[in-house]
Amino acid sequence: MGVLSCMKYLMFIFNVLVFAGGTCLVGVGVWVAVDPAGFQDIVATRAVLSAGAWLLLAVGIALSLLGFLGCCGALRRSRPLLLLFFILVSLVFLMQLAGAVLFLVHWKQVQPERFLSELRRNYGGDEGAEVFSTAWNTLMVTFSCCGVLGPEDFGNGSRFQELHPGMPWPRACCARNGLLQAGELLGWEQCQDRSPGYIHEQGTQESPSLLSLPQGCFSTFGRTLQRYISLPGTCSLAVLGIEIFAMFFAFCLYYNFD
Repeated sequence: MGVLSCMKYLMFIFNVLVFAGGTCLVGVGVWVAVDPAGFQDIVATRAVLSAGAWLLLAVGIALSLLGFLGCCGALRRSRPLLLLFFILVSLVFLMQLAGAVLFLVHWKQVQPERFLSELRRNYGGDEGAEVFSTAWNTLMVTFSCCGVLGPEDFGNGSRFQELHPGMPWPRACCARNGLLQAGELLGWEQCQDRSPGYIHEQGTQESPSLLSLPQGCFSTFGRTLQRYISLPGTCSLAVLGIEIFAMFFAFCLYYNFD
């Protein structure tokens, strides 16, 4: 009975934390959806902001529901609620596991050609109002990159060149002196001339020979992923471990409650 009581209260505390986290996400999602002006300079596009708000709301509601089911099931010794909690957590666990396996199997097989053809066919420029253009503008400014492979992606035959025949590439490819798209361009004319320091470049201070080479977003993502893969990997393993313990506690409580 002592072990069972300990598991019940551990289950309750864990789900209170899950419920609190979900409620916070719901609150942030509602805040972003209702008053996006304060986030506009950071996220840079209203379309991306709206999608993020709805994603936060969905994740927050799901976590709040799981936390509520777990708390009620543990405190009220309700076998149906514990069973429902176990099933939902199991589904989430299996989907995360399948997603992780698919990512590890296929991420090195992703090629830039498909992204390049989509960019040349659909990108409308800095003032493009559609989701595709605004998402790419946000991407290039946030990660300091230009196109899929480089500035040449916006050359002859692209939709961007048809809409803006006098521009070699969009202003989103140019360096800024402030926070994301809220910052002013360092120099548009120098950027058009590909002057070092005025167009998004690859390399670091440790590799100064690369600083004059404009960089594409595909290689930027690859380097960022390799550099920080341990952090999301560790977080994912921690989440999976917590879910395993939650399922184990729910299973034990379900079979020991009358």
